[in-house]
Amino acid sequence: MWYVIQTKSGEEEQVRLLLQSLQESGVYERCFLPLYEEVRRSRGEYRILFKRMFPGYFFVDTDAPEEIYQTLRRIPEFTRLLGAEDEDGAKLFLPMKAEEEDFLTSLMDDGIMHASYICMKERRIDKIIGPLAKYKNHIAKLDIPHRRAIVEVEMFGGKRKIRFSLWLTGDPPLPWLVRKFDNEQEKALDEGAEIDIGIYPGDRVVDETGLYGDMVFTVRRVDALHRTIHTGFEMMGTTAGLEISADNVRKI
Repeated sequence: MWYVIQTKSGEEEQVRLLLQSLQESGVYERCFLPLYEEVRRSRGEYRILFKRMFPGYFFVDTDAPEEIYQTLRRIPEFTRLLGAEDEDGAKLFLPMKAEEEDFLTSLMDDGIMHASYICMKERRIDKIIGPLAKYKNHIAKLDIPHRRAIVEVEMFGGKRKIRFSLWLTGDPPLPWLVRKFDNEQEKALDEGAEIDIGIYPGDRVVDETGLYGDMVFTVRRVDALHRTIHTGFEMMGTTAGLEISADNVRKI
């Protein structure tokens, strides 16, 4: 189970190393700081820096939290294991919730959350590859010029803002991204894998181009690979099928 250790911001690595040096081996699986790739502009070019995902926190994967706490007591008092106290004042050690652990695991690759690749088409997002792809429907703020997206999630007993860095078309190729893009393209083309474009059978949509007036359509089938939806309507006793670009419709 994952436990969260809170420290002063900027001293996470120092405390983590102290814990490692004082703790007997075999008590924990790993002790780590989740990192993310931050995209910054420097001298006209965008570069990637590694930053702490949660300043002031690091994580321990252990089945023996009491032993970890006893070791932490030997480290300066600003360090504490997040948890609660019972009526007798005894420390109760609370692991991260399963959904929180699953969320972080889905973001990270060997402890690092990579930047997400954003492919723009006519000033609209055409494709997202990377950790943000799974959470694009939870974006609270999208800031393309500053290469960041903010997703709000419940973590550590409150709302947390998770920053996802963005890598755009035209930026230098990243090896992991090239492999992932090739794999996703091959998977989609050769295996017919599903691609989520945010529209699903049963959704009601309108065509924003105005080509079909104010008609409301019910989505019957989605061709995510070609970004089209299949719908239909009945008129004058005839049931007609219709294919519309998913980029031109709005859900209602």
